Amino acid sequence: MGISLIEELQKQNKLSDFFSYWNKKGPISVPEEKQVIEDLKKMSQALAMKEGLVMGCFDYRDLSLAFFTKNIEDISGYSTEFLESHGIAGVISALHPDDAREHVEFNNLVLEKFEKATLSEKKTFELSYTLRWLHKFTQEEIWFFTKAKPYLIDMQGNFIFDLHIGLQVTNHEHLTGYDWSFSYIKDNGEKVVFKKDDKALEKLLLTKKELEIAKLIAKGMGSTEIAEALCISRNTVFTHRKKILKKLNAKNAAEMVKILASLKLN
Repeated sequence: MGISLIEELQKQNKLSDFFSYWNKKGPISVPEEKQVIEDLKKMSQALAMKEGLVMGCFDYRDLSLAFFTKNIEDISGYSTEFLESHGIAGVISALHPDDAREHVEFNNLVLEKFEKATLSEKKTFELSYTLRWLHKFTQEEIWFFTKAKPYLIDMQGNFIFDLHIGLQVTNHEHLTGYDWSFSYIKDNGEKVVFKKDDKALEKLLLTKKELEIAKLIAKGMGSTEIAEALCISRNTVFTHRKKILKKLNAKNAAEMVKILASLKLN
């Protein structure tokens, strides 16, 4: 990229645009959060931070790093001071450019689904992803397979902390790029699984308005027709089309239409 992601985020001075979950939420304090961090510290000490294993905890209220194991500096070349100062923006900027934006989009997809879930369902969310860091000095690709989950949720169901446990992958010749999946268990006991390449499931990640527009796109309607049918502006339709294209991981509008047609949207 011509400008690094962290510079872009700082220039915009609005990281919340990339992580949309807390955009409209006010300040929230959780009494047990200090104890949660202390427990994470003890957990990492008990694990003795085995070689290639890292742990991190993001605070989604201010997108800071609430906790992380210091061995990440030895692996990535990024200093403790840098990560503490820049929080999640610093972590994103340290990723391979091809993976950075996908990681942001993946997190937003999870948070979007999370927000619609019940409190009991929220507690069952589990995430997996594979991505690359770039070593600060050597630019060597450092692959990680990571498991993550919500770690602190308040009684109103607000996402406070998550927890990521990453394992460095040394034998990565078979890996080609960013990959992800996540799941949760519905109140009726059904387990719902979402995977990056499962287009049939990705339609569930669309908002109500996006799904409404997606159905019309699948029918072959153009932006002007959709705007007239829904009594919204053409620019609003363009905005939603762009978001739908991203969520379906389509390369262009033609591929988006093809994917939507294959989903058999009702």
